[in-house]
Amino acid sequence: VEVCSLKMLRTLGVLVVLACSSIYVSAVPKCIGECNSGDQGDYMCTSECYTSNENLLCSCEDPPFGIGEAACKDKDGGECVIVPAVDPAAAVNDEAGCRAACAAADDCGAYIFDQIINANRCRLIKECQSQQEAAVPTPCTDCLSGRNCHTCPTLTYTAGATNIHWICDSSGDAYNNEAVEGTKCTPTHRCQIDGDDEAIPAEIECKSPEGGSDMGTWSVGDTPFDEKNCDTQCPCSKITIPKSEDTNLFCDSAEQPVDDANGNWEIDGSTTCDVVCDGQIFIPISCKFNEDGTKTAWHIAYGGQDIILDENTKCFSCSGSNCEEDPNTTAATTKAPTTATPTTATPTTPAPTTAAPTTAPKDKP
Repeated sequence: VEVCSLKMLRTLGVLVVLACSSIYVSAVPKCIGECNSGDQGDYMCTSECYTSNENLLCSCEDPPFGIGEAACKDKDGGECVIVPAVDPAAAVNDEAGCRAACAAADDCGAYIFDQIINANRCRLIKECQSQQEAAVPTPCTDCLSGRNCHTCPTLTYTAGATNIHWICDSSGDAYNNEAVEGTKCTPTHRCQIDGDDEAIPAEIECKSPEGGSDMGTWSVGDTPFDEKNCDTQCPCSKITIPKSEDTNLFCDSAEQPVDDANGNWEIDGSTTCDVVCDGQIFIPISCKFNEDGTKTAWHIAYGGQDIILDENTKCFSCSGSNCEEDPNTTAATTKAPTTATPTTATPTTPAPTTAAPTTAPKDKP
């Protein structure tokens, strides 16, 4: 982040000098690919790592021109003291050897394998630094590097027509794959729950563990996020289906419908139901998202159209009088269509401009 300030210098006139300084924000370079376990049970990922001299634990190098033996030195050029001791020849043999040396070392958090003057070099470092943080002027084009990594538990998938799900900036989905720390996910939909517009977070992130844990944690900012209950349902308000001779109701879920205090059916949008009129007309009713995914509403399917019920609709029936007779329900203002093809209802696209019907048609479609 570059910060600039203005300084005014007065000589014969006014001279404006633009003074700029840079503020470096430390951020661990992201994993490139998966966080995998090696032969030592270590979890590492490929990452674009750099290092400052102060961050260097040990630098192992082949002898110049192949004369002599490989050796390891610390950041000051002295003997490399690291536990357990590093086998220089194995460390500089290839990237796998360099990774294994880092995995075995107690304080090593990352490694960089490259070549200098036609000789292999393996640098074991405390942590993976960005090019900016390490103050390295030019990118390394032949470096092979990696760092310690952690993963977060898989997200628990919950099915539902109005359940939100999570899309992550990682390879594979976070429901079947443990996401590596640094992974960020955004919801497929947003909605208001119990009057709270922020009930569905705009983003969740897999963060490195704290307190010695091996598993990362899902968080919203600094607040832990429950990955087992992540697929929140965006509900529709409950709707009443009055029980009557001309009306029956069948639902996909064994838990729906329920009987309300007045002996009528009540559904909450967690399932799809069929309202059956006179045993002849089947009208599916379900809770769905609107086009921009920010709100839910009750929908009925009739005459080949998807019809949105008014948001104030509390009752739906085969006969309008059934809703009107219940003092605890509120019917919408628009009358139900009386023919097989509705003329007053408006399809989902474009959105309706008048209240949708609350009673089912009596004729066959």
